[in-house]
Amino acid sequence: MKRKLNTAFRKFIVKENGAVSIYVIIVALLLFFFNAVLIDYVRIMVAEYQVDQASKAAIRSTFSSFNKDVQNKGLFVLNKGAESPDQIFEDVFEENLTVDESGYYKFVDTKMESTSFNANENRTFSNTELVKHQILEEMKYKAPIEFGKIIIDGILPYTCTMQEAEVFVDVAKEVDDLVQDRDDYMEKAKEHLLNARNSLKSVDGEVNNNSSSVYPDVKNLEDAKKHFSEYEDDPKTEFERDLKNIFIDIRNDGNAAKRELTRAIQDLKKAKKINGNIEDKIAEVEEEVNEKYDNLSNNDCSDQALSDVEGQLDDLTDQVKEYVIEDSFFTNAISRTEDAEDNVDNGRAPGSSSSLVPYVKYQIIDFDGLLEEPQNAAINLLKQYFNTAYTDTKEAHNYADDNYEETETGDSGDSSFSDALEALNKIKDIVNKGMALNTDFDTYEKLENLVADYGGASEDSAGDLDLEDAEQGSQDAFDMIGSLFSNLGDLAAGTRDHAYINEYILTRFASDDTMGVFEPGSYPDSFLFINREVEYILYGSHTPGVNYGYALLELTALRFGLNFISAFTQPEVKVVPHPLPKAIAATVWAFNRTVKDIGKLTSGEEVPLFHINKMRPFMTDYKFYLRLFLFMHPGDDSRINRIQSVVDEKTSEDLLDAPIYATGTTEASIDLWFLPGIMDMLGTTGVLDGKVQNGRYYIEKEVDYSY
Repeated sequence: MKRKLNTAFRKFIVKENGAVSIYVIIVALLLFFFNAVLIDYVRIMVAEYQVDQASKAAIRSTFSSFNKDVQNKGLFVLNKGAESPDQIFEDVFEENLTVDESGYYKFVDTKMESTSFNANENRTFSNTELVKHQILEEMKYKAPIEFGKIIIDGILPYTCTMQEAEVFVDVAKEVDDLVQDRDDYMEKAKEHLLNARNSLKSVDGEVNNNSSSVYPDVKNLEDAKKHFSEYEDDPKTEFERDLKNIFIDIRNDGNAAKRELTRAIQDLKKAKKINGNIEDKIAEVEEEVNEKYDNLSNNDCSDQALSDVEGQLDDLTDQVKEYVIEDSFFTNAISRTEDAEDNVDNGRAPGSSSSLVPYVKYQIIDFDGLLEEPQNAAINLLKQYFNTAYTDTKEAHNYADDNYEETETGDSGDSSFSDALEALNKIKDIVNKGMALNTDFDTYEKLENLVADYGGASEDSAGDLDLEDAEQGSQDAFDMIGSLFSNLGDLAAGTRDHAYINEYILTRFASDDTMGVFEPGSYPDSFLFINREVEYILYGSHTPGVNYGYALLELTALRFGLNFISAFTQPEVKVVPHPLPKAIAATVWAFNRTVKDIGKLTSGEEVPLFHINKMRPFMTDYKFYLRLFLFMHPGDDSRINRIQSVVDEKTSEDLLDAPIYATGTTEASIDLWFLPGIMDMLGTTGVLDGKVQNGRYYIEKEVDYSY
């Protein structure tokens, strides 16, 4: 038996024919294992693809149940009132796995094991960045390129002229007040000099007239000299009394002249200081205005008519600069007045002075000594002191009077601006009436609470625009315009996103431009929130009527600035010769034109950007200015928060936690035909992602999805 086994072994193993058989068997076995693994691997790949596609289809189906009220605003959130999203997810996933393959061999029998659907709590409608992303995605295909048309072509080419206009208005306003103050002090100084001159002149006859009386009368110093010999022979009390009274008159009028000269010096010094302030203010205003336009440097106006206006404005600013008086005038005027004051009374003790008042005081104090001594020398010296003081005072007055001319500023009181004030009152009445609106409180209270929930957006108010003072109002208007251009220059790389968000606001929310604010029947509807959604998103005030009021204030400011430039082409302004009165005339024309423009713009009509006959008209409507104001107040996060609040307020559901982003997880399995242990090993080593259990291969998939 043992021999037989050995023989068989040798025949099967040792002999050549046996080795070939073993090799064939081994190779065949390896091929079987390889094909078995390959077949199950392919089936797993097919199953994973099915699970992936079914998972994506399921989550897309879940997100198809969106809130239609929100979708009307171009935004998407899951509809909480619809069928449970996790059930939709499970049903659609299962249906996509169990495809009907009747009549065909079922190569893969993928079976659903479990599903879960979870909304992301941090990625809901309250997430500002997600809402902003949805807006940008919505508008990148739909938004017209209004920025280029409205901003680049419509406004920026006129930056240079607007800058010159603001410089002129601000310089004119600041300088006008200072020039008037300087004129006031100079008028006071000249009046004091004239009073001093007249005080001395009133006793000039007592000092310098020839002798005209008979002893013992003494009417002037020459009488005293002529009658003194008679007085020595026959003293008369009338002679002494008259002479002393002459001295007293000279002293009193000298004291009066001294006081007036002192006041004149004080006023001249104040005028000189204001004159320096005028020069400093002009430089300061130019620097402040130019800084606003640094990011929009454009020294070339695109239209010849505007270039002409820009040249006029530049010339007018230069003329205003000429209102600064050479410092040498004040130096000379003060020096001459101080000399006159010193010669009238240098403040020294009587008897030791070379000026008029101390000397004459000494003569009064030592009057008896004067009568006892030869008086010709004293009287001659008194006349000399008087004439020097009088001559210097007269010359100081003449110098100030001849070399200072009151500046032509025009009447800047209410009478000059009466027409402008009448126009402003129309705007003021409408704005005040709108801001006193006593309805809409519930709507704005709800919006205020929603804004707090969505992030607490800060309010953007309009700039200050004085509607009580036309001159100050003109400066305020250009301050607001300067801020507009400054913000436009700061937009830089974010311009496209700003433009898209602004266009979204204008196309998706209400802003009625057909009611006409000056139409009696337009109130209160024109101020109600239902017609002012855009203005609310723009400014964010929760006081009824205020948002439209802000828009009207900024519309007034911008239209005034554009009309102020246009004013310099109008005949009634062109004929005014001096710069400051011309500024007043331009202001009056601009405010009157502005009221007409606002009436048209709020009634659905268009107005040209500039009312200049030589210019090709660029027509603008109310939305044109809203676009500008949206750029003027570029606070994106606050604006998105207000958009969220308005959308939420207009839906019946609470959108604060409405999902925009969710995660779906699925698990499915297939049976393994061959060698599950090898597949389990491949999963353990990371070649496959799934796991093997009880002869089935389990596949897990996670899908993140957002609108």
